[in-house]
Order: sequence, then structure tokens, then C-alpha cells
Amino acid sequence: MMAGFGFQKNTAFEWKGAMFRVERLQPGDGVVLENLDGGKLCFTTRQELLDDYTKGLVARPSSNLAVTSGRPIYSRPLDQLPEKVLNAAIRRKRYLDGLLARGRPVFTPEYIVPILEEICAEIGDVTPPSATSVYRWYQRFSRSSDSRALIPRYDLRGVHRSRQADRVMTLASEALTEAFRLSPLTTGREIHASLLGKITAENRCAFPSDQLVAPSERTVNRMIASASLYEMTVLRDGQATADKRSRVGKAGIKTARILERVEMDHTPLDVFLIDERTWLPLGRPTLTMLIDHFSRMPLGYYISYGSPSAAAVVGALRHAILPKNPASPAIPTLKVEGSWPCYGIPQSLVVDNGLEFLGADLEAIAFDLGFAITQCPARQPRFKGTVERFLGTVNHSFAHQLPGASFARFHLRGDHDPQGQAILTLGEFTHVLEKWIIDIYAQRIHKGIGTTPAARWSEGIVVYEPTLPADLRLLQSRIGQSTSRKLRRDGFELKSIRYNGSQLGTILRQYGEGVEIRVVFDPEDLGEVQVWGPSDVEPIPVQATDLEFAKGLTVRQNELIRQIVRENGSRVEDRQAVLRARHEIAQALLELMTSRKQKARQRSAAIRGISSSKPDPFAPSPGAGGSEDAKAKVRKQLPRKTGMQEGQDVPVLLPAFKITAKRGDHGGD
Repeated sequence: MMAGFGFQKNTAFEWKGAMFRVERLQPGDGVVLENLDGGKLCFTTRQELLDDYTKGLVARPSSNLAVTSGRPIYSRPLDQLPEKVLNAAIRRKRYLDGLLARGRPVFTPEYIVPILEEICAEIGDVTPPSATSVYRWYQRFSRSSDSRALIPRYDLRGVHRSRQADRVMTLASEALTEAFRLSPLTTGREIHASLLGKITAENRCAFPSDQLVAPSERTVNRMIASASLYEMTVLRDGQATADKRSRVGKAGIKTARILERVEMDHTPLDVFLIDERTWLPLGRPTLTMLIDHFSRMPLGYYISYGSPSAAAVVGALRHAILPKNPASPAIPTLKVEGSWPCYGIPQSLVVDNGLEFLGADLEAIAFDLGFAITQCPARQPRFKGTVERFLGTVNHSFAHQLPGASFARFHLRGDHDPQGQAILTLGEFTHVLEKWIIDIYAQRIHKGIGTTPAARWSEGIVVYEPTLPADLRLLQSRIGQSTSRKLRRDGFELKSIRYNGSQLGTILRQYGEGVEIRVVFDPEDLGEVQVWGPSDVEPIPVQATDLEFAKGLTVRQNELIRQIVRENGSRVEDRQAVLRARHEIAQALLELMTSRKQKARQRSAAIRGISSSKPDPFAPSPGAGGSEDAKAKVRKQLPRKTGMQEGQDVPVLLPAFKITAKRGDHGGD
């Protein structure tokens, strides 16, 4: 029988977090209660108490349930009891039931022993218990009114605390901590040896009566085994790992509409892609992705061969906000059936603490477009778990199924050669990726939302209409990297490139020379920038003075050119030196593109600025020699030595690396 209680006079119980006692039962349904905390009387009804009981607001005091005569009652499920213990509890209950069935018991040997012998014969027991034992069982049961009080607590026998001196336990803790600090793979023997050394040093300074007794190695091993898993994880792997492993999963963040919370992150893709001109493996590209938390629908992406950068953030954000155009059909036979309906400015953008997210550029974009930036705590990816899980899905469910698939860790590859099996260019990969996102991922039921991401987005857009910038030009002018410059009569300089135009005359006439202006530029194209004067509402587009040089030039390419000029000892403004530097980079790129080293080819792709938003414009068009047989044939014909051989068809350079000077012309040197 479980412990219980009734609404009788003097019955104490917990009600709505406070202790009450039944003071008086009124005629009918009324009950007078006394608040045991302050002694105040209150009136209620039996029905109200019963209703609150069904809601879990009324209960017997927990202190009476937990302890009986200083011994806790067994509270775990009965099926976890050993069979011997459970049979002993059932035997005790049978004797008490038989005793109580014969009336109020009198615990004298003359009265109770014959009754116990009768019950023993009835239940088929071998030997009846003593009268003293039955009296103890009766006392435990009557105090608690709970049958579980009859369960033997053999597990509480013996000493349940350490028999070692407190000082020995302190030294053991120090030895344990120091041993794991030296090596997370330490053993109990090493810890015991360290403890013996500490005890020996302690005993040298202690009186004979205060000498510490060293525990055995087996005792030390038991001490280690008794430590909690959390404590051992802290010693072996650190506090952060222990907190992560012991953390209890929660329901997570809730959102009520689309674009309320958008998460953004990068990941290296587990697939090798090839160059669109040399058809040699370039390496594993980096994917930057934005995903809507409410619908789990991907909003936009950016793929490049460089490390995560502000340019990748800007490119992915621009792709996410704008309505989507289908990817270029790099594979004519692969048709994307569905559409990508996602667009709009997010309300909150969740990012981590990467350097590309911490700069003023993203803050300026957020201010201009009117969304908030939420940064997760350092090394806590669970705060943006939606995009983290999606990036894992991209690699495991998509990239790993493609030719050229790799493993995230090199030692897992074994004899697998992903570079030898790579056949997809960046354009082809982008085409296949959009096919997978739109026609596969978006159409599968997502366990987290109970429907497909596409259906959830369609439901959300009925309730909330996404917002866009006023026009495309406004978006292009405000999504970019920003800085400030001083305006002079000859314009201003950015990244060692001079910009000037008649449009700047209005600002000069109003504010004079030296006025500070705001400049927003696209890190993938320095040919044109957007300029704001101190009071301008709309930006002014200003082109580079040397547009032929700057158009299509990326920030990385420009920095590399300037670095070579400086190393050669020429001034940055020396145009002939710049032309020579561009020529040197062009020659270096030719070697990098056909290098036997994959890292060199990947660096070539990064310098050329190849990305999902800026594919190689001089790559072969679909169907023009782009078949797998043609690729294999050309790759076999490529030289095995680094560099290009005379007479071989060299790749065409990007516009930024084209030079107007004739071959061999070094500026009149």
C-alpha cells in the first residue's frame, strides 16, 4: 500500500507551496485550514482541495515520505530490487496482513507467537519470524503507511564514508590533480606513488602521534573509481569539455515566423573540385551558408577557395536577401524542377566569433538594412545549432555522395584518392548543390518542424511578407566593406587605387577639401565604389581613375600586386612597376594552376577570386568539350612537371591580370 492521507482533523499537507493543517471540518463541504507558517486560518471547500489534488497542487508532506525512523524508504522502481530482497519484503507484508486481519495486535510473546505460527503455515513459510522482528516491521509500516517501509535496506549496511584521515584525502586530491595535469593518460599506480611521496614528506615534519598512514594502491584505485564522471572529465579533458558532456539538452529557441532568426556559418566541403580550365584538382572549397530557423530553409550561400572572410560574408548575405535566379546550367542534362522562393532582410542574424563577423563592415550593413546581429558565446556552437546541423547534412548527405568526395580527417581516407576521382568544376558543383537544396532537402520532412522546409516557408510567407531594400542598386551600395577617407581635389585613394570623378565636385564645393566621406566597396571588384558625403542620403558611384586596371580586381589580387611592387623597391604609384607586378603574378598563376601540389592550385583559385558569385568567365561553356571523356583526355595530356611547356595552350587570365603592354615590354627598362 502506498503512503496516503485524507482530509481529516489535524492532517497536515502541502498546498500551493505552503504547509496547512485541517483545523475543523464544517457541516457540508467546508474545511477550515490553519497555515502552519503564520498560524492564519482560512476557509475552503473539500471539492476545491480535491480539484487541486488532481492538478498536483496538494500532496502529503515529503519529509514523512522519505524517512522512517532515520532510515530512508526505497523509492526506485521495484523491478530494480534483487529477487531476494523483493521476496523478503513480500514475506514481511504477508505476516503483517495476517496479523492485522486478526484485530488490533498485542505484542506479547503469549499472544503473537501462536498467530505467527498459524500465518507461517498459511503462506507455506519455513520458519516464522520472531515477535521482536514483527514489532519492528509494524512500527515502520504504521509510521509511514507505506508498504515500501518493509523493504530491507541491506544496501545501507556498513560504513559509507572514507576511513582515511582528512589530511590523507586532501593529499590524494592534490596527487590526482597533479598527475592528470602532467598527463591525461596517467594511471592509478602513478597517482599512488605521488601520494606516497606527499605522505612521506608530511610525516617528516609531524609528531609520532600524528603520523599519517599511507593507503594501499588498491585503496587509491577505489578512490579514483568513486569520483564522479564529471570530475574525471574535468581532470582529463578540461572544464569546457566536462560542461559540454554533462549538459542537459533543452527544448531550444522558438521562433514564430520566417526571417525572425537567421543563422550563418562556414564549413570546408568534403569534396575536391577541379579547375575549369586546366581540369586539375583545386582542393576543397569553403561554403558559407545562411538558414532560416523557423522553416529550416536555406536562404543563400557563397562558395570560394579562400578561408572564411568578410567577402564571403558579404556575398552570402547578398545572395540570401535577393530573390534567387537559377544557377547557370553547367550540366545541360540536369534540370532543377522546383524554385527557390526565399528572400528578404532578416530580423536577427546569428553568427559566431570569427574575425570576419567581428569587423565594422557587418555592423554597418546591419545598421543600413535594419537587422540585429547576435553573436554566440565563444566555442559554443549549440547557440546556432540549426546551421551547424545543416552544414553537417550538406557534407554527409550531399558532398559525400559525389565523385571526389573526401573525409573530414586525412587519416580516415586510407587508400581512397579523392583528388584522382574529382571531376566536378565549381560551376557544375554549384548547379548540383542547388538541385539538391531545392528538389531534395527542401522537399523532405524535417523532424524538427514536422513538415518539409519548403512547405513551412510557404506557410510562413502567408503570415509575414519578407522585406527587400528599396531597389537593387541600394542593396549593392550598402552590402560591402566600408571605410572612411579624406576627399581632396584629386579624389581619394583606397587600397592604393585612386578614385575621382565629376560627381565628387558637389561634395567639394559644399564642404571643401579634406572633408571625411564614407566609402563602400565590393571586395571582389574594385573598379567602382559608392561614396557618401557628410549629409548625403543616397550614395554616389565613383569609378577608379585607372578603370582598366581596377575593373574586376579583387582586394586579394590588389594586395598581392602591391606587395610585389614594394619588394621590388618601386613606388606604389609607379604604373610601369604595377604592370610588371601583374605580369609576374600572371606567370606565377600559370605555374600554380598546373602545379603538382594541390595546395598551390588551391591558392591559385583563391588569388583568381573564383567563387559561386564570380565563376571563371573563361571556362569552357557547357557542352563545349566539357564531357568526362574530354576532361580525362586533357588531364592525361597535362605536363607532370610544374609549369607550362612551350607551345601548350595556356589558360586565359582574368581581366584583372590582363596587361596592355606587349610581351617583353618592361616599362622601357
